[in-house]
Amino acid sequence: MAGGGAIVRFFKRLQGALYETVLPAPHYLQGEEVQLVIHMADYRQVASQIMLRVGLVLAGVAAPLTLIFWLLQVETLIEYITGLLALLGLLLLVQGGQGWLTYHQWQFILTNKRIIITTPDPKRSLRADVIYLKGGKIQVLDTNFSKNPLWGLLQMLTGARDVVLSMSGYEFKEVGAEVKGGLRFPDVPPEEISRLEELIFK
Repeated sequence: MAGGGAIVRFFKRLQGALYETVLPAPHYLQGEEVQLVIHMADYRQVASQIMLRVGLVLAGVAAPLTLIFWLLQVETLIEYITGLLALLGLLLLVQGGQGWLTYHQWQFILTNKRIIITTPDPKRSLRADVIYLKGGKIQVLDTNFSKNPLWGLLQMLTGARDVVLSMSGYEFKEVGAEVKGGLRFPDVPPEEISRLEELIFK
């Protein structure tokens, strides 16, 4: 019985470690108060949920039909169509899952003591990092349209923007200015940009 309890505790620790790697939770100091939490715009989460649901329906219906046709060795146009729909469903499930994960990994938290940012790890897929900033101060908050045409269109319709945050300031060039060493936070709603400006530059 004791051995079973040890196995359960081991798997709970493993589950916690995996969860912390993929969706890390910030650790707060004693007396630290959260003033603002920014996530990506809601349409990011809605888009991923739609892809997941459509993908689940397509894969759940088309994959068994394709398997049945394959087992019966029926080579018809319908078999190829169901196969393509099953493949499309799997692709939507992967894309929707990645979108859901990205939405939950991006977080900007401003407290009375520091800035906390959680971001996807650019070098390791599916993982996220927590960045704690205390000593420095954000010098630049620059807003831009997304480089992705779909998100850029939704930004035009909703007023959301990609926000570039930098502690280094601008680098001036002949043709304009460019943010130095900036972190791009995608799809920030307009009301949260305004609130962020107030809290950072007050």
